[in-house]
Formats: sequence, structure tokens, C-alpha cells
Amino acid sequence: MPARVEIRGTDEFRRTAAKLKAAGNGKLTREMGKRMKAAAQPAVEDAQRSVKALRTTGSRGGGGQQRREYAMSRARKKTDRAKRKAFEGRGLRSSVARAVQTQVRSGARSASVRIRTNSSRLPANHRQLPLYMNQGRWRHPVFGNRSNWVGQTVKPAEWFDRPMRRHGAKIRNRAVGVVGDINREIVS
Repeated sequence: MPARVEIRGTDEFRRTAAKLKAAGNGKLTREMGKRMKAAAQPAVEDAQRSVKALRTTGSRGGGGQQRREYAMSRARKKTDRAKRKAFEGRGLRSSVARAVQTQVRSGARSASVRIRTNSSRLPANHRQLPLYMNQGRWRHPVFGNRSNWVGQTVKPAEWFDRPMRRHGAKIRNRAVGVVGDINREIVS
């Protein structure tokens, strides 16, 4: 299960969502969802920065940097654009950062703001890695060779948990503020 944090317990959020649904006011419901998502955005950005800044080491040498350098040495055109494409936005950390997202649900029975790593946005063989990266270590076969395994570690561990603990109370307070604003708009 990929790492995730969910803000629950704001009964007022649930009650407001139920009122909006009963009133049939889709515009205010969408507005509340947008505001809730905006309230959680700083935590998402912090988690994305955190995962991109991880330092990874293996139990043996080698790695993506060496493969990219080799590929660039073999390329015919060594334009700046080709170099940038080879080194930016590629690799495990960037993929995981793109998969971190906010999900807002507002139903009559439950309402929540969830920040999670959406594993469906990752390649099938990487879907468990955000959890392992958060724990700080995992093992994997070398290029699929099941008789040759290596250990992988990342530092610092808890790339997801630390930003969520840091921002959790702020998100809850912002969510309560958004619900209060929407309640005032309903009454008006």
C-alpha cells in the first residue's frame, strides 16, 4: 500500500458536504473541493521536494547516472535539449514525485482530504517503491535476475511522513476555515 495521509475528523466538513448535496448546489461543492485541494497543496509540494532530494545508494556500485552518461556519450547529437531531457525529469524519484497528489471527497456520509502517492501513475514494477522508499530500504533483483539481488537504501527515510507531520495541523486548520467560509455562503 503506498504511503498516504488522510485528514478526517472534521465533522463540520462532512455536514457541510451533506448540506450542499441536499441543496443541489454543485457550484459550491466544486468550490469547496478546490479550496480544500489548495489548502493541502503546500504539503504535496513539500513531499515532492522531499522525494526528489533523496540520496540513494546500493549495496553495489553502478546506477542511473552512469547509464545516462554512457547514453549521452553514444548519442549523435549532443544538443543542450538532448542533455536536459536525459538528465531532468527521469528516474524513480521524479516519477514518485509526479505521483503524489491530493484527493478531496465530499459525500453526505463522509468527507476527507487525502494526500497520497497514486501508484497507478507509476510503472507496474515500481508501485510498491514509494512505501519502501519511505521506510528507507528495499531489495530487488539486478535487471530481473532473481539469482542476483542487491539492497537499496535512501536517506533520509520518511520522505513522505515528515512533510505530512509538519503540515498536518495546518491543513486541518485551513480545511476548517474553508468549511466555515462555505457555511457562511450557504446561509447568505
